[in-house]
This record gives sequence, structure tokens and C-alpha cells, in this order.
Amino acid sequence: MSFGKIVTLSMFAAFSSGAAYSYVAEMRSQETVAAGTVAHQPYSLRSGAKRYHCVVDGDTIWNQGIKIRVADIDTPEVSEPKCASEAALGARATRRLLQLVNAGPFELHGWPGRDEDKYGRKLRVLVRNGRSLGDILVSEGLARTWTGGRQPWC
Repeated sequence: MSFGKIVTLSMFAAFSSGAAYSYVAEMRSQETVAAGTVAHQPYSLRSGAKRYHCVVDGDTIWNQGIKIRVADIDTPEVSEPKCASEAALGARATRRLLQLVNAGPFELHGWPGRDEDKYGRKLRVLVRNGRSLGDILVSEGLARTWTGGRQPWC
């Protein structure tokens, strides 16, 4: 069994058992909470040096001033792509993530075993109606399931 399948099965087991911590409470500042999800506040594409509530790329967002790495996926780079096809796919993944987060409220679930990555970004899985938004990007060919390391896109 591949490492990616093991990670995916472990996440599924953790989420199914309720072991995963929901970070909805972390996002409650100045928002109305209903039925365990956060009232939706639209995201924008990143702009300028100050980032508060925006999509940076296909697997990074800022939520209420907190930088979040979408933990269950890897998407092509947009800031330093290695080739033109990576840049194009990264731009598509970024636009699609913006559409997904703006489609309505979602929950942020903790990543089992780690709270932050080496860059200080919170590791979270974005979930709406029981489905990972990252899984949607994977199913559309815009991301890969996170397997513990980056793979080349070129």
C-alpha cells in the first residue's frame, strides 16, 4: 500500500471517529456561527503585502489573518514554477480553490499529528458537507493527494 493511501485511510479513520479537531471555533471572531459551521465571508485572490482573508495559491489561504496550508493536497507552484505547464496548472488550481472556498461555509479540520508546517502555516483540511475541498481539486486533476513530500509537476 502506498504512503498516500495510508495517509488518506488514517485521515478518514480519524475524521470518522471524531478524533480530528474542528477549527471552526478558531474562525468565530466577528462571525455568526450556525449549525457548527462559520458564516461565509468571501475570499479574494491575494493582493499586496497585507493578507488577511484570501487565496494565495492552490493549497494556501489566509483565513481571518491566519495562514493555512491545505494539508491533504499538493498543487503546482505559482510563485516559482519550474515550467510553463506548472505555472498554467497552478493558476487554474488557484482560481478553482477560490471558487470552492467562496461557494459557501466550510470547516477547517486539524491535520492528525501536526498543527503547523515548517513555514509556520497551520495545517488544515477544508471540509464542506463531509467532503474535503482538496479531494475535489484532486478529482479535477488540479492537485495531488499529499504523500509527505513534493513531486515535480514538469
